[in-house]
Amino acid sequence: MIDERQLTVVDKLYPFQLEDVRKLEDQTGVLIANDMGTGKTPEALARDFLLRQRHPGAFKTLIVAPMTVLPAWELHLDQFCPSLYYVTVNPKDREGSWRLFRRTGSDVLLTHWDALRLMPWLQSIIWDHVIGDEIHRAKNRKAQQTRYFKAIKAKYKTGLSGTPATNQPQDLWSILNWLYPQDKYFKSYWRFYNTHVDFKIKYPEGYHQIVGPKDEDILLNKIRPFYARRRKKDVLPDLPDKYYTQIPVILGQQQRKPYDDMRREMLAWVGEHQDQPLEAPVVIARMIRLQQLADAYASLSEKLVNKKDKETGEVTQVMKTIVTLTEPSAKLDAWQEKVEEAPDKSLVVFTTFKGMVHLVCQRLDKMGISYVTLTGDTPNDERGQAVASFQDGTARVFVGTIQAGGIGITLTRADTADFLDRTWSPALNQQAEDRLHRIGQKNAVEIRDYVARDTVDLGRLQRLEMKWDWIKRLLGGSFLVGNK
Repeated sequence: MIDERQLTVVDKLYPFQLEDVRKLEDQTGVLIANDMGTGKTPEALARDFLLRQRHPGAFKTLIVAPMTVLPAWELHLDQFCPSLYYVTVNPKDREGSWRLFRRTGSDVLLTHWDALRLMPWLQSIIWDHVIGDEIHRAKNRKAQQTRYFKAIKAKYKTGLSGTPATNQPQDLWSILNWLYPQDKYFKSYWRFYNTHVDFKIKYPEGYHQIVGPKDEDILLNKIRPFYARRRKKDVLPDLPDKYYTQIPVILGQQQRKPYDDMRREMLAWVGEHQDQPLEAPVVIARMIRLQQLADAYASLSEKLVNKKDKETGEVTQVMKTIVTLTEPSAKLDAWQEKVEEAPDKSLVVFTTFKGMVHLVCQRLDKMGISYVTLTGDTPNDERGQAVASFQDGTARVFVGTIQAGGIGITLTRADTADFLDRTWSPALNQQAEDRLHRIGQKNAVEIRDYVARDTVDLGRLQRLEMKWDWIKRLLGGSFLVGNK
């Protein structure tokens, strides 16, 4: 009989995970881009274990992850690496956490992406190993967060992401540049851009319209030695299916009128700017307003707020529109009917808006159904407990925002996820779905989209499918799909 206490993290891997780790063992920098739900975290910890064996003595590892998944990393460290001592950065006492890590000689420091700019001392030492979880968070080469992250010195680097290129082909450059900054192939952004981004120049403005990636096979051959990409269907053939259901919703007059008013306003705005290139963030901001009105009745108010320029630090006052979602909500009426049809069913509910989370919770309170929530406002020390309470059956319903609850956690107790709306990032939506559809799921997973007729909902879903065309090419077709 095997003594579990004698097993190392390497012994606990699936065969395909062990194959990945052994293949990448000798590389300085590694990108593990396996599908979401296939266990990238154990692979990263196994790599760390093998590096520690190769370099006996003091070996310091820094793990940078989204705040939401820090409890999951703690759980994995306890499960797979019980002999390692780790310190998780306390957001209320970052300097104290750093002093504790140094004073106790701990092996691992856990922190989150948003704290990097507040912890300049991370750059004061050369780390033996840096693990960047959801490494696509460093895709924007100009972002302050990316600059702080890439300034951290490390002997070995491991990047984890199920979606390393989330919106644009060139997003991959920043990650590869971090892994191998001295490699001339990844040193120049514009060389990479001109080699692997297919674009058209739109005249007379002269801006670039991204078409998709190009010369994928050339890039694949270049990164193959330090790259792992596994598709879920290939390595987890016994994982149950995932299927989609659209639930049509008809807006009542109280929702329809403000929606139509906002739609006309946006059409007029587009008409005024039709001779100019429309910047995606501006368009999406207006589309989000329409999305809110498709979800529930919304009241608008104006508020003067301070805005700080990230580069200069200058503070200016700007007028901000505050949107408050409230009843009635045709989507929540349809959603409640589904909940009442299966009174004992565990359920996950996702939305983009914290206002909708609040409205869902109000409905659950009236129905007497237990639930937990996870949004960007959830304190870090409560996030792990929220997931645990759902997974052990203490709470019947998990309600979260896609941005916070859709990353790095396991919600396999449920086999149904209700999306009241979607984000404009197909990668984030996919990650949220795969909180359920992953290792440990025993049942087929149903993804239910609540779609308001004659609104931005349907167009948004179609647009996301269009964006996926090149992303599938980049990650699921001929490009970056195997280890051969």
